[in-house]
Amino acid sequence: MEANRSSVIRVFTSCCAAILLLASPSMPAVYGQAQVRIKDISRMSGNREYQVIGYGLVTGLNGTGDKSAMSIEMMRGMLQNMGMEINAQQIVSKNSAAVIVTGMLPSYGRPGEALDITISSMGDAKSLQGGVLLPTLLKGGDGQVYAVAQGQISIGGFESAQGGAAARSGQKNHLTVGAIPKGAIMERGVEDQFARSGKFSILLQEKDSILTRKVKEAIDRRYGAGWAHISNPGQIEIRVPSSLSEDPVSFAANIDNLTLEIDEPNRVVINERTGTVIVGNNVRISRVVISHNGIKIAVDDQTQAGNAAARNQTQASMVAVQGETTVDDLVAALNAVGATPRDLIAIFQAINAAGALHGELKIM
Repeated sequence: MEANRSSVIRVFTSCCAAILLLASPSMPAVYGQAQVRIKDISRMSGNREYQVIGYGLVTGLNGTGDKSAMSIEMMRGMLQNMGMEINAQQIVSKNSAAVIVTGMLPSYGRPGEALDITISSMGDAKSLQGGVLLPTLLKGGDGQVYAVAQGQISIGGFESAQGGAAARSGQKNHLTVGAIPKGAIMERGVEDQFARSGKFSILLQEKDSILTRKVKEAIDRRYGAGWAHISNPGQIEIRVPSSLSEDPVSFAANIDNLTLEIDEPNRVVINERTGTVIVGNNVRISRVVISHNGIKIAVDDQTQAGNAAARNQTQASMVAVQGETTVDDLVAALNAVGATPRDLIAIFQAINAAGALHGELKIM
């Protein structure tokens, strides 16, 4: 066992005020707050995007397309529509590929607006590099055509490098998925009208009852009671004053710019694929003892922490944290004894399972 992993590390709270709070159970803990605008934590009802999808044909590929029956049939159908009769057996080129085209209609979109589209191969094409998407109809969930897409495909970031005695090539992207910025034009508008019935809703990103109440209180302070009504946690219904019925967007804009103080989220976010751990400042841990991979973690009260050195004489590498503490303190202690990101992930999951983690654990 390495010397730095065999020592006892006592992590105390970083400031005197925090120590006093821990030593005085009658005093409530002080959590950080942030000042935000309502628009930073919510969106207006109706302010949403709509998915559209279509299937099309990409041509102009340099022998990297597909020869699937689907691609050949699509090419034959296209030529027939242009007045050319041809048999499927006569189509032998691999310079085309069958693709799926997807996009998102913007909020309150109108005919003539452009939107970005993504193109992905449906067959066994090797690459869409340099290809051109032929005009493709994009439909919504209701089966109606909302946009038409076409244009030259960009797969972005393609690089090849030569090195050493033997030629080696490096690929920096995914060759069978591409995009066309502003590659589709809307032919049909989205029939949305803001505050059609004299009301609209604020939809919060977090379905939190306390936050919902704070937003309502901020609106009440500015416009008086009666204009905002809580429908459910995460949704507030707003009634537009009759004096602003001709311009409800301006009323909504004023509400968007109202500010309020919110509690910083108590959350630990873990990405198991990359080993990334993101910890909020106010996530706290109750008294708990965990043994993991040769490291013993003990979050004790002050009297027990005083005996940590004696316990360390009989136990392996140990991290002793005095009293209820923050995750930030625990992470600092674990880093000091050489714990890896994978160790941190396993430890946080175990602490959460034991019910000692006072915050939300989110695993990506």
